[in-house]
Amino acid sequence: MISDLFINITILTSFTFMWHQLFRNNRLTPNSPLKIKLLDGLIGGILGITLMHYSIQVNEITILDLRHIAVILLAYFGGIIPSLIAAAIISVGRFFIDVNFSSFVSLFMMFTMAIGAGLIAKYLKQEGLIKWTVLLIYTQTIFTLALYVVVDNFSLVIDVAIYHILSSIIGGYLTFYFVTYIRRYTQLYLKYKENSQRDPLTELYNVRSFDYFYNLMLDSVKQEGGNCAVCLVDVDHFKKVNDTYGHTAGDQVLRQLAKLLGKLMREGDIVSRNGGEEFSILLEDCNLTQAEEIANRIRKAVEQYHFVLPDKQKIKLTVSIGVAAFNFESSDDNLYESADDALYKAKRTGRNNVCS
Repeated sequence: MISDLFINITILTSFTFMWHQLFRNNRLTPNSPLKIKLLDGLIGGILGITLMHYSIQVNEITILDLRHIAVILLAYFGGIIPSLIAAAIISVGRFFIDVNFSSFVSLFMMFTMAIGAGLIAKYLKQEGLIKWTVLLIYTQTIFTLALYVVVDNFSLVIDVAIYHILSSIIGGYLTFYFVTYIRRYTQLYLKYKENSQRDPLTELYNVRSFDYFYNLMLDSVKQEGGNCAVCLVDVDHFKKVNDTYGHTAGDQVLRQLAKLLGKLMREGDIVSRNGGEEFSILLEDCNLTQAEEIANRIRKAVEQYHFVLPDKQKIKLTVSIGVAAFNFESSDDNLYESADDALYKAKRTGRNNVCS
């Protein structure tokens, strides 16, 4: 029995690890898209069938398995839909083993577990071990009742239920610890990865991300043809804002400008903060004329915008913008340098200007 239980726990941990690695960027949550819930339910059902195949041998006539762990995992993290999908798949797998009274009881048992576990996961406010413990107790109760229906010998029911409780406690808690552990550290990894790509003040892409997308855009145009452009945006006289109203006010202005730029961009355009009060915009499939139109739209929108300071005072600002474009026929790919020269020209010719 101990070796069989060890095999079941090994299957649970290795399967859930691979499962997590494959979908770590689309982790199952109650708010996941339906296709993710359906896919996770399918995988959970396969896990349940695998656990049925490697049953725990209690004695010569009694075998147990931990298929319910897959169902409550799905209920805990994804709600009722994936747990129902897994229950259906597990039930189909059970009918492939044998079609008898026991298999129909198993069908009823799995769906009762899935529905109840999904409702518990949704409405029980407590999280973590408390919710998991309630799910284990609920599924164990359903299993014991189903066993009582199938087996006439009450003492045997008690013996098997005790074995199943022990197996569920050991397998259930170890699996829950393992799954929450890898999900937590994956979440931290994704958070650190996102922070390494983003400017902490404005939440736009940072200069490192700009370099990556800039080179990617140029390579794409060189290999596949087309056009691209860069706009460099610099806030005019921003130092006066910091000197007059303070750096907190300056930071708030930059955050508002970042949001404004994001709203003005086309889908797929990349907006970055390159440092200080300078922002950059990467425009794919965009020639120089189109880029100048976009830049002028930005300039006018900023000129008309009222920036709100921490003390609720409103101020108006302007920006200077340098624009440069590149196409696959160009021999000069110093796109950024050209945009930078154009920005310097816009500053030199009076600011609140667009130059190319």
